Amino acid sequence: MSADLAARLAALGPEQRARLLARARETRFARERPAPGQLRLWEAHHGTGGRPVDVVCQAVHLTGARVDLDLLEERIVGFARTHEALRTTFEQTGTEGPRPVVHAELPPRVSRARCGNEEEAHGLARALANEPFDLANGPLLKVVLAQGPSAEEAWLLVVVHNLVFDAWSFELLLDELARNPDERPAAAVPFSRFAHEQRAWIEGAPGRAAAGYWAGEVADAPPPLPTDRPRKQDTSRPGRHVEFSLPPEVARGVAGAAQREAATAYTAWLAVAWAALAEFGGRDDVLLGTFTAGRNRSQYAGVVGYLLNVLPVRLRSPGDGTHRSRIRAARDATRAGLAHAAYPGELIGTARRVPGTHPLLDAVFVFDNLGESTRTVQGARVTTTDLDKGTARYDLTLAVYPGPDGVAGWVEYDTDLYEETTARRLAERFGVLAAAMAEEGAQ
Repeated sequence: MSADLAARLAALGPEQRARLLARARETRFARERPAPGQLRLWEAHHGTGGRPVDVVCQAVHLTGARVDLDLLEERIVGFARTHEALRTTFEQTGTEGPRPVVHAELPPRVSRARCGNEEEAHGLARALANEPFDLANGPLLKVVLAQGPSAEEAWLLVVVHNLVFDAWSFELLLDELARNPDERPAAAVPFSRFAHEQRAWIEGAPGRAAAGYWAGEVADAPPPLPTDRPRKQDTSRPGRHVEFSLPPEVARGVAGAAQREAATAYTAWLAVAWAALAEFGGRDDVLLGTFTAGRNRSQYAGVVGYLLNVLPVRLRSPGDGTHRSRIRAARDATRAGLAHAAYPGELIGTARRVPGTHPLLDAVFVFDNLGESTRTVQGARVTTTDLDKGTARYDLTLAVYPGPDGVAGWVEYDTDLYEETTARRLAERFGVLAAAMAEEGAQ
């Protein structure tokens, strides 16, 4: 080391030294292969002609207090600077596929607007989501800060590619925006470190054991669910949502049924989805995709990036066919898979192949218990909406959000494959079966 370099290093303050060390660690893992989930997303992006299939599109409504949009922008830019994933693009390297490139600086695209109402704000977010992403040059985070019709109303419209962001990352962003100025932000673990450690885990004994477990789970898997029209190898994944709601007593009844079987609310709602899809497909053996946050180790809790893992759950033994039996079977299946939940779903080998954007899964189940928590940013109440972008990530997605006021949910369907009437029938049957589970649990 030269005397000049040594002197410059010695002159750095603690924060400067910490940033330099973090960048050195980034450089160590930079330009390695993308994580398995990222590779699938990159291929899906190009396979669908760049349509916003795997794109986060969130409208954050800020009400009840005047919001300083300049300060909000400063926090967003700082968040992107802090988190490596948001400074990452993906270059094509001939036949070797994409490689992540971490930039020292890659500011998000932030613009300003005025919106007179919610419809206008949501339309602006959807238009932004449908603008093409340049994966090679970025940025992959786009934000609109919109002043509302009054001084105490504003919108934060967030559009970001899943290659560098997931639902957990969005919560981390909101946490940063809500952070008290007197509090220091938590140190950020770079995504590339997670990806590097994930590869080591996959290649080790735990990864090999997980591979064997999942291979057994998908062996002799049932065929994909029936569709109204034939599946095509190439698709742009056009989609729509059919929304539904259920009253609070159904949510309480399903939660009570789960408690009686020593299961989680998630497991009981999964059992309802199983019953609905078993009817829909004409067989009790159902292979359904479910999501894990991919942050099973505490050091990954603050990592921004695509850590979300989509795993299959095999539901095939409903016992006597009662909802209680289905809850127990779903409970046992999810508990068994939990020990191997760190294994990337993209690496699960199977003879089952589904045309589209995921080779293994045609239908997935989404669950989020909304609870009663509230968040404020600069004193303004935060209300978030996950917007329908006119695309479908899978053939069918069944989403359930129990809350204090009942259950909100939707069925997302690929319009190349299904009619709206089919999706509505599925949503209606799901509601009927949920009510039946709640009633059965009360007996």
